[in-house]
Amino acid sequence: MDSAIRSYRRKRFALILILIFLIVVFYMKICRTGSPTNPKKEVKFNSSVGNYIPSSDSDNLSFNGKVRRGDNLFTILSSENLDNSLIIEIISKTGEIYDLRKIKAGNNYLINYDADGFQSFRYDIEKNKYLELFRVGSGRVEGKIVVIPYEIRIELIEGSINGSLYETLTNSEKGGGELAEHLATLYEYDIDFNRDIRKGDSFLILLEKRYLNGAFSGYGKIIASEFINRGKKTSVVRFAADPGKNSYYHPDGRAVKKMFLRCPLPFMRLTSRFGYRRHPVTGFSAAHNGIDLGAPRGTTVRATADGRIYQAGYDRIRGRYIVMSHGNKYRTHYYHLAGIKKGIRRGKWVNQGNVIGYVGNTGRSTGPHLHYGLQRSGRYLNPLRLNSPSREPVKKRDRERFNNSSGVIFTLLEIGKSNILNNSLKQFIYRSALEIVGNNI
Repeated sequence: MDSAIRSYRRKRFALILILIFLIVVFYMKICRTGSPTNPKKEVKFNSSVGNYIPSSDSDNLSFNGKVRRGDNLFTILSSENLDNSLIIEIISKTGEIYDLRKIKAGNNYLINYDADGFQSFRYDIEKNKYLELFRVGSGRVEGKIVVIPYEIRIELIEGSINGSLYETLTNSEKGGGELAEHLATLYEYDIDFNRDIRKGDSFLILLEKRYLNGAFSGYGKIIASEFINRGKKTSVVRFAADPGKNSYYHPDGRAVKKMFLRCPLPFMRLTSRFGYRRHPVTGFSAAHNGIDLGAPRGTTVRATADGRIYQAGYDRIRGRYIVMSHGNKYRTHYYHLAGIKKGIRRGKWVNQGNVIGYVGNTGRSTGPHLHYGLQRSGRYLNPLRLNSPSREPVKKRDRERFNNSSGVIFTLLEIGKSNILNNSLKQFIYRSALEIVGNNI
């Protein structure tokens, strides 16, 4: 064991030396050029959705609009009084390269005209992707789908909790709500963000940020993160055990994912605990074989573990309910649902995290909530005290590769905390170090 630790420390020390060497090279580059070289690419179009530049040529006209509910390509083009034969040609060409059923309300489109009439049609599929139909010299219509590559920057985000995780990130980061969901999903096996989080808890996230024409456009993958909750630090790192199969692990190689989620709801309040209680409807004291989670009607209910639907139905006590059967003689119970998701029936296999129903107030219930129960070998357990077993850890054959990769990444977290290095230098170090890690993340 001591020799393994010494070997790991030697490898980590070597990785740190490599990073120091890269810093020296970078500074030498600055000395020669005066600033880091970052050639600019020519931008040939404006990719901001709905932000189109009008032509100064009086013979050219443009019209932009939004797809309305119930619109399709025919109604959009017909509203511009285009010739029916031209509309049919445009629709035919579009159908060859794009599924017309995917045209969505709220997305932007642009129609250009010149002195000869229709010139081009553009439909924004996504932020960085659009469909374009245009006339060529012979007058026929051609089409293509254009994808604008994102600029990916590796950045470090750190902060302290003030309120909820969602409030903290939305107040401090663009698109913070999206990031809060990513982070909550990453830690949902270890931290209950509904009940466990406290003011002053802190986090550190090394991640990808996407930029389009220099403007922030969303988040990519989280590479590594640390979260300190009530003084306890939980670290996670991304690692590809097999090519194309990325998962998250703790530094010791344990999988972040566990057999059971801590909670079947994305957010809730605990309204009744496990054990004996006075029933709010009958008034009698009896064993409460689960926990009650208050949430608005219609809140999605997720399967807390992989398994098969054992029962799905309705009775006057449980209301609409689902019982799932899992490995190792476990069963989970979900009662008082407003509805059961379409397709959920006895014998169907469901993966952990899949939506199976919706919070309601059916059966013997005094308000919208979910009763969640957990059994093993027929005996009811307190879901809040379950020490859920982890899924498969890093395999022995991948252990050295994992140690090397995670060693580099956690070193980057430490570098990111430094106030000595500027952001340009940190970006260079991040990119250079992650090139060393390669496909391991």
